[in-house]
Amino acid sequence: MTIFRCVHCKTELTTAVREVPIPPESGTWAPYEAPVDPCPPRMAPGTYAHDPEPSRFSWGPPPKGLRRAGGRPGPARAVVLSPGDIRGVEPIAARRIGCCGPMGIDGPNLACAECGAEVAVEAADCCTWQEIVLDSRFAEAVEAQGPQVSGRGVPGS
Repeated sequence: MTIFRCVHCKTELTTAVREVPIPPESGTWAPYEAPVDPCPPRMAPGTYAHDPEPSRFSWGPPPKGLRRAGGRPGPARAVVLSPGDIRGVEPIAARRIGCCGPMGIDGPNLACAECGAEVAVEAADCCTWQEIVLDSRFAEAVEAQGPQVSGRGVPGS
């Protein structure tokens, strides 16, 4: 099992998670497409995957009928998690835009609660995947030690 922590201050950013392959895009629902309510997160709780596509850091697929405007690509091998597995973060209010939740299209919208480093993007709007994407440049993986407490999720979500 792995825990991700802030590279600057070593604050734990996740519960203990295990690596799995990233789910295929075809099997991942955006909330407005989901046949169930509430929409399940892209990643199962307690799991993570490395996203091989750096451009996915700031958001998953655009809503149907919209094209993604340029934007800057994110880091290679970003870490994708279930929203319930994140902890030790605070929302960056100015970047939490969206109609039903944060879209994640304006760069990092979660900061380390201890040092303020911008460490992740939360996407949880009606037209996005439900996911947390850690910036691999600011979150490091360490082996989990002992029993772990379950995640508290993102404050204010």
